[in-house]
This record gives sequence, C-alpha cells and structure tokens, in this order.
Amino acid sequence: MSRKPHAPRFVRLSTGDVAALFGSDPLEPRFPISNGRFVARQRVSLVGKRGRIDGVPVVGPPGEETTVSFGHGDAERLDMSEGGVLIVGPSGERKLAG
Repeated sequence: MSRKPHAPRFVRLSTGDVAALFGSDPLEPRFPISNGRFVARQRVSLVGKRGRIDGVPVVGPPGEETTVSFGHGDAERLDMSEGGVLIVGPSGERKLAG
C-alpha cells in the first residue's frame, strides 16, 4: 500500500451525530475547504482501546453517515483492533465500529 504524502485527520459527522455530540448547536464554519465543505470551529476527541487524540477537526456540512479520516499511525496509536473508536464531544459521545 502506498502512503499518501499528506493524510489529514478529521471527522465528518451525520446530522444525528452532530446533535448527539454538540446538542442544539449547529456546526459553525471556521474556514471553507472545497465543494461547499468547511472546517468547523467545533472539535472532538477520538478514544480507542489504548489512547486518545484530542482536538480533532470536524468537517461540515453534516453528511449521511459519520466517517473518520485518520492520519498516519492514528489507528495503531488508538489500537482499534477491537471495538472501533469512540467520538467524544461536549454534549455526548458516539461509538463508531472499527
């Protein structure tokens, strides 16, 4: 498998998961990316079996389903071999199967 020169870490949330993680607050655009997408001011934490990564950017607008784009080494750092990853926001958390 070839490595991409740049693998940004971010989370794209479904509408339901935005509500679960941030309550009634909508995603607030911080700066535009492309194709109508933006990096939101909100951040989440990713928690795995062995570790935690705080301050993960959220990309909006909300999509159909929640997806996580990991940076190089993130999956190993969190140890997602069993149970997936927990996405934690200020108002709640969601489990994403690995």
